[in-house]
Amino acid sequence: MAEFPHFNAPNAVSGADRADAIELVNRVNWLFDIWDVDRIMDLFLPDAVTRHPYGVVSGRAAQRKFLEGYYPLVPGVSRHATNHIVDADGDDLVVRYYNLLVRYAMPDDAEAVRVATEMVGNDDGLPAIWITSPMMDRIRRTDEGWKIAERLVGGTVRSDRLTPQQ
Repeated sequence: MAEFPHFNAPNAVSGADRADAIELVNRVNWLFDIWDVDRIMDLFLPDAVTRHPYGVVSGRAAQRKFLEGYYPLVPGVSRHATNHIVDADGDDLVVRYYNLLVRYAMPDDAEAVRVATEMVGNDDGLPAIWITSPMMDRIRRTDEGWKIAERLVGGTVRSDRLTPQQ
């Protein structure tokens, strides 16, 4: 797994760019939560690279195939990005944060929870943090706004008890 680069320079990121960077991270997380792969792909550059514990992928076709293979684990999970640090790196911004994946339902139960109109109780310890990962997104400004050029998912810890059997 690639190491996270260190930045020691004073932070020269405007408040607007910082807000846009954090919004992009949160928007991508929301699109994962509602599983809108087309809109997720729209927020990555066509030649974007993702370095993930499951492998390295680059380009739209490989990114889409990776996401579709990952999907069986996704239902019943919400993502929460915390502790955003935004640094300038040339014309790019680098956003470091922690991504917490909270499992609120096992995949077979996710749809019933999603459409529930009352509070759902659970005796199996849910909701609970399923995965935690340090993240780094390198984002680049385009005519359509900021897009992810590179994503690094760092040393990840997963609860095997909360991992669905595939």
